Amino acid sequence: MEAEKITIKDDTGNNRIVIANTKCIPDPIVGGKTFQRAYKPAGLIFYDKNGDERGGLAITDNEETNLNALAFDYQNADAIGILAQDNKHDNYFRAGLFINDKDLSGKPGHNIDRINLMTENGNASLIMKDHNEVPRIVLKVDSLGNPTIQMFDENGKTKWQN
Repeated sequence: MEAEKITIKDDTGNNRIVIANTKCIPDPIVGGKTFQRAYKPAGLIFYDKNGDERGGLAITDNEETNLNALAFDYQNADAIGILAQDNKHDNYFRAGLFINDKDLSGKPGHNIDRINLMTENGNASLIMKDHNEVPRIVLKVDSLGNPTIQMFDENGKTKWQN
């Protein structure tokens, strides 16, 4: 079997899983409303019983970058994501795990970026942020093997560093 898009529906007719190429990938549906997708990846999208997007697997290959991601969503926004990216025109690369708090305002697509565990161009880091997305604790080992620990106040100013 070959297809550009496969849609698996439940008995009420709502999408539950869509597998599609870049041309046929559907835009995200959140709260019953369709939003424009930032990138058009090939991939696999998961939906809840109401037909809202709840995560997926995306493989993006465009002129600028290769970006592969696995995400699981809250009802209105990203909850957790794993990604790998490498740019085509420079030596930039990163891979990481991103964990968000749920934004209780109910605005579709909004979340609170809280924890990032990543490697970026050879530097490994764990960044923990407050509810305003201000980094408060950063643990890092740079590309030469030098470790640092930093703590910041609510304004992002260094309080302590080792």
